[in-house]
Amino acid sequence: MSVEMTADGNYTDQDNEVREIISSISMTVILISFSMLFASLFLGYIYYRANQSIWPPMGMDRLSLTYPLLSTFCIVMSSVFYLMSEKFLELKEAKKVRFSYLIVLIFGAGFFFSQLKLWSALEMIGIYAGSGIFGSILHGFTWIHAAHVVLGYLCLMCLIPTIYFKKQKPVDRLKLKNIGKFWHFLGFIWLLMFVFIFVL
Repeated sequence: MSVEMTADGNYTDQDNEVREIISSISMTVILISFSMLFASLFLGYIYYRANQSIWPPMGMDRLSLTYPLLSTFCIVMSSVFYLMSEKFLELKEAKKVRFSYLIVLIFGAGFFFSQLKLWSALEMIGIYAGSGIFGSILHGFTWIHAAHVVLGYLCLMCLIPTIYFKKQKPVDRLKLKNIGKFWHFLGFIWLLMFVFIFVL
């Protein structure tokens, strides 16, 4: 199919719809593949947990909720402000888009900081990556999620030129929407981790 452009160099509405469909399908495939990865991790953790008569295992202290709660707050707030950025972009309120997106980046960085503090706190109570199955599962789970968050944060950084230095177009809304799906997905996965690993 040929791609037509308007006189000012933009894609036509029809082409934008086609690009949106293709990119949405691609993002859906990516999210399904990542969902399968995290589903296998959750199943492994649940199986291990179900076979333990005492929890936490191996005489370990129960994990503090301080840093997991901080991580939860940061990633939830980043998702909230991301949704606000999308809304402001639709309303063509550029200043509000820039401000809300800055808050997204700040809370995203806050999530990284809280994860570093969490790993430090785990080591202080003797839970290392090599300290038995529980330590391996806990660190592996959080490391894998953190690696995906790094990828998501890099995607957020890639939007900075578009958000702050370019005139926003329909294709920019498409980029923001698709990267937002991935970022919200990571927030949802963390909420599940928070409940299953740190609360229950």
